[in-house]
Amino acid sequence: MTLARRLAAFAAGLRFEDIPPAVVESVRLRALDVLGIALAASTTEVAPSLYGALEAWGREGGACTVVGAKRAAPAPFAALVNGALAHGLDFDDTHAASITHASAVVLPAVLAVGEAAGASGRAAVTAVVAGLEAITRLGMAAPGEFHARGWHATAACGPFAAALAAGKLDGLDEARLTAALGVAGSFASGLLEFLEDGSWVKRLHPGWAAHSGLVAAALARGGFSGPETVLEGRFGFYRAFLGQAPDATPFETLGTAWQTLRIGFKPYPCCHYNHAYLDCALELRRAHGLAPEMIERIECRVPAGEIPIVCEPRELKLRPRTAYEAQFSLPYGIAAALLDGGVGLETYAPARLADPRLLALAARVSHVVDPDSRFPEGFPGWIRLTLRDGRNLEARQPDGRGGAGRPLDPLSVVEKFRDNAGRAVAPAALARIERAALGIDALDDVGALMRLLHA
Repeated sequence: MTLARRLAAFAAGLRFEDIPPAVVESVRLRALDVLGIALAASTTEVAPSLYGALEAWGREGGACTVVGAKRAAPAPFAALVNGALAHGLDFDDTHAASITHASAVVLPAVLAVGEAAGASGRAAVTAVVAGLEAITRLGMAAPGEFHARGWHATAACGPFAAALAAGKLDGLDEARLTAALGVAGSFASGLLEFLEDGSWVKRLHPGWAAHSGLVAAALARGGFSGPETVLEGRFGFYRAFLGQAPDATPFETLGTAWQTLRIGFKPYPCCHYNHAYLDCALELRRAHGLAPEMIERIECRVPAGEIPIVCEPRELKLRPRTAYEAQFSLPYGIAAALLDGGVGLETYAPARLADPRLLALAARVSHVVDPDSRFPEGFPGWIRLTLRDGRNLEARQPDGRGGAGRPLDPLSVVEKFRDNAGRAVAPAALARIERAALGIDALDDVGALMRLLHA
């Protein structure tokens, strides 16, 4: 059985009753988290260009809500914009072993299709789980290899997961789900070149993946064919993108091991590679009452696979030119944590980028390769502070808070939603969205949730 057929068979046979309660609860929280981030992003500089694209494509509207906008759109365009907003603050969840932003792809895809079709919450949750279990395994089949080659794993693996989830919700059988995956392979894309100038394109990647998946599923529904060997074939996904065959082992546990539970919620709005280091910095600051002027230098041990993303080129990481560039700077993030005692959306506000105290502290951060790292099994952190009085302080974490080894409690996720969504909606609307998202599986029509999110 090909890998695409395995995924299709799993999705086609998955029933809501098969899903463990802990996984259903996880999806409720992920819906809340993603929608809160999308609402917050709807108030930022990236939103007007996304909404403007919808205007440029026509004024006929559509059946699906675009978060924070006054107009609706056809499902593929709603998924495109909502997925981009969900990832617009780099605050959305991450599955460490696959290095994918799973929910920002799958939830916008499913919610757009579900709203257009009037699908029930139980059907939507089932489709979401099918997509999350797929995208994580697609990345796990070549752990860390996409990023090493300059591909964004979320964007590359995302169209397959979105196609599977959208097709599942649309009632496609195993054969047509397999075809949808075959079609989705020709939509896979997404480069990491944004790291060179801090431009916005990475924000678009989950939205494009969601959009592509909806198109692939719709084509397969109409009978369009795609290669069943799209993943492991001679010219398939892994050989074309990575020059190697995939590891099929992760696909053997579909339906028995639930990777959805290993997708980590983000407590900080920046690259997940930075999180454990921020935890370490905040831990040392609290424990020792540190002030910036007490610190002589800061040394970090960093997995080799993370260095090109958050440590290099060094001159740009020390003085980021854009907010997005700062979100991928380990020195900037550590300096902000030590200076402010916390890291939030305001840390990466454009006006903060020129803060002389922050930049002076960032210049004291250096890094060396961590030879003992098991990355990407986790995103570890290790820092050593040398103080001006001669003391050395050290902290390390095997993973950042929110990861599978150090999960955030549900209340922390709810509080994160309230802070994010509260930037865009009034308290009464916020409470309605929260109730609907946390009860998503009880909704007769998931559109009832989505329609709470328009401007």
